[in-house]
Amino acid sequence: MKVYQTNEIKNIALIGSAGSGKTTLAESMVYEAGIIKRRGTVEGKNTMSDYFPVEQEYGYSVFSTVFHVEWNNKKLNIIDCPGSDDFVGGSITAMNVTDQAVILINGQYGPEVGTMNAFRNTEKLKKPVIFLVNQLDRAMVLTAFLFSILSRRALASTASSTCC
Repeated sequence: MKVYQTNEIKNIALIGSAGSGKTTLAESMVYEAGIIKRRGTVEGKNTMSDYFPVEQEYGYSVFSTVFHVEWNNKKLNIIDCPGSDDFVGGSITAMNVTDQAVILINGQYGPEVGTMNAFRNTEKLKKPVIFLVNQLDRAMVLTAFLFSILSRRALASTASSTCC
């Protein structure tokens, strides 16, 4: 196994509402990195990160799953976190050990309660955030409306965190 220097390693948490596509993104990342030969699906109950029977039964992540990929000679340690509010502790714990968070947003629904809670947690922990709008290929996605909501909420959040 290759030995990496500290500046060649990034630790990233995938967070967001339930059903926003975190596990599907994780599966795509390991596939594109060549770690697996075939992408699994949540519906097929054959993803790399949702392997516990309870996760396969419920159809969503219950536990955080850690995996890594190599990309452009860098090692990315990624944590696929549960999106259900019942298991929010998994994403908070993950953010304590990662450099940044990727908040996934389901393009059909826009920012949901879980999205806003995840964003508040990143602010509390002072973590940089990448917003990734997912599922834009689905019906009923209003892209311009979605981005205007994100812009307003991000500006409101910035304003509220700088005053008082």
